[in-house]
Order: sequence, then structure tokens, then C-alpha cells
Amino acid sequence: MAEPSTTDADALMSAYLDKQLAPEEAAKVEQLLAASPEAREELDGLQNMLKLVKGLPEVEAPPDFYEKVAKKLRRRRGRGEVLWMLALPFQVLSVVMILVVAVTYMLLHLEHDPSVKLERDPAAKKTAELAPELAPVVP
Repeated sequence: MAEPSTTDADALMSAYLDKQLAPEEAAKVEQLLAASPEAREELDGLQNMLKLVKGLPEVEAPPDFYEKVAKKLRRRRGRGEVLWMLALPFQVLSVVMILVVAVTYMLLHLEHDPSVKLERDPAAKKTAELAPELAPVVP
């Protein structure tokens, strides 16, 4: 039997402690515990932690706790949306500027670069041969 990953094993052990596993799954966890001293030690640690947490006294939240948390969340969410909306036009503008610079560079350097040989349109060549007065002037 392949050992489950750590997070899967932790989730299985937690569900095992909470008695939320189906009988087949519980049997698999018990087999794992019997075969692995590390797994047994992990389960014992989880049981001790669970006892400690259950032993803590209950604390009641202040009456305005939920309103304060909701207010802070709304404030943070609103601030993030405003900043995003302000940044968006600058992002779009910068992308457009990059494209304009790239196209301009290509247009200026393609015609003057001797290593790049552009193939002329064959239809234009035929037109030049048939009617020289209609042909474009090529330097």
C-alpha cells in the first residue's frame, strides 16, 4: 500500500479522530497506524492537541466584533478596487506605446536592412512589365 501524502494523511487522521470516516477508510487508517510508528506518534500528537483545545475556556466576542471586521474588509476591498481602476489605463497605455515603438522600429529598419530581402508581389511585377506608367517607382 502506497503511503498517502502528508496533507492527505493529516486530513485522514483528523477525520478519524472526529469519527467522520466510513468503516473502510477507518480500517485503512488503523492499518496505517499499526504499520507506522511515525503515524501513530502523529495521531497521539493530534489527540493531545485536541484535548488541549477542548480544555480551553470559551471566550465570547465583543458585541461589535463582527461589525468592525466587516467594516475593515469593506474598506480594504474598496481601496484595492480603486487602485486597480487607476492602474488599468496606465497599463493599457504602456502596452499601446510598446506596440507603436515596435512597429515603428520594424518599419524603419526592414527597408534599410540589407540582410532582409523582402519578396516583391509578383502581380506588381507583371503590372510593371505590361504598363510601365502604372508601376510604382522603386528606388
